[in-house]
Amino acid sequence: MSDVSFFQGAVIVRAIRHPSYKSLSVYEGNNSSYVINGSSGVYIKYSQKKLPPWNFTFLEDNVREIVEMKDGLERVYIVLACEEDGVCCLDWDEFRAVISVESTSYPKWISVSRAKGEKYAVKGSDTKLKHKIGNVDFPRKIF
Repeated sequence: MSDVSFFQGAVIVRAIRHPSYKSLSVYEGNNSSYVINGSSGVYIKYSQKKLPPWNFTFLEDNVREIVEMKDGLERVYIVLACEEDGVCCLDWDEFRAVISVESTSYPKWISVSRAKGEKYAVKGSDTKLKHKIGNVDFPRKIF
């Protein structure tokens, strides 16, 4: 099993176990993007680094796909799998707060960290998120 399959599988299992889950499909053949319940796009990235900060690089193609999902679906979420620690789920507004999707400067990045027992602190290539995100926010945030 590839690392991609392992981390995406861990994320997907959390989603399909939620009581509001109804369906899952691959978004337009991409191996990082899924549609949950027909209306919520989920873009998954992962980091294999054991300890924080977990760093995620977003190339132009990555950002373009996320923007396309946003334009074609009701909602889009960027799910960052932080090795065995947990999952940090950003909604569209949180993603745009830390990465400027309009900027043509690439690559972009997001860094996620947390102290034991705390929520995730998120900063990106453009700024830092003003609030923290809990591991328990996924998958309930998308439902």
